[in-house]
Amino acid sequence: MSGKNISLVSVIIPVFNDQAGLLKCIEAMSSQSYPPQSLEIIVVDNGSTPSIKVENSLGLNIKVIRCEKPGSYAARNAGSEVASGDLFAFTDADCWPAKDWLKSGVATLESHGGRAFVGGEVEIVEPPSPSVVALYQRATSFGQESNIKEKKFTGTLNLFCTKELFRSVGGFEDRLLSGGDREWSWRALKRGFSLVYEPTAVIYTEPRTTLRGAILQARRITAGRRMLREFGLAHVGSQNIAKKRSVWQSAVWLLCRKELSTVERVQILSIAVVIRFAESVEGLRLALGARAERR
Repeated sequence: MSGKNISLVSVIIPVFNDQAGLLKCIEAMSSQSYPPQSLEIIVVDNGSTPSIKVENSLGLNIKVIRCEKPGSYAARNAGSEVASGDLFAFTDADCWPAKDWLKSGVATLESHGGRAFVGGEVEIVEPPSPSVVALYQRATSFGQESNIKEKKFTGTLNLFCTKELFRSVGGFEDRLLSGGDREWSWRALKRGFSLVYEPTAVIYTEPRTTLRGAILQARRITAGRRMLREFGLAHVGSQNIAKKRSVWQSAVWLLCRKELSTVERVQILSIAVVIRFAESVEGLRLALGARAERR
């Protein structure tokens, strides 16, 4: 990463009421092996109360803008509009990158000559004394590699693309509060671009630790899946919206996790039952005409 032809990368980070998470993310950005002079960070405050504050003492090029339209996809679009870089890297405020995240993601992106977008790996980091909910989230967390290779999308917590590709595909579908990463990836594939998995471009994140947090997340994802169907946005087939496992398949899968003790497996299964019930209630609520809520 030396010489005059190093691409300027705009890292776009939406944030809503997570000042502490954002600061941790930015601190990790300051340790990137990618040249800091070729990096700008665009923080998009998506209506936080109080407003997000960033005191830049790390010598980074940081822009903070505000997007009042609810939803991280609207915020990402707003960030892309002010981005100066030829390359875009998307992540979330509750994530932090490995040291070579940008270096690896950019190298893979540039090796495909602008005809591909890249999804890096996502690793779930358990707290020192994980709650049962955290164990459930760790056991059932989405697999970035399988999402990319099987369901043909990358989460926006770890997405690289060129500005030109982003403009060609168009912005994220900002009617969605969840599932916009799927829709954008599928739309890009329909436009003839390729999706590439890069395991060495690693983003870390933590699991939800409370039952309330896990339920709110599950309800948001349920609403996102429903909206993808209602808006006709399942570009590569509705099978890629469906949950990975049925209720019974999930129960058997959880009970067979040998890395967990018998007590942990039973506890996690109990959490799974509660989560599935919450998803069913949310589906019924939406079917009766209620709107998806921001959570």
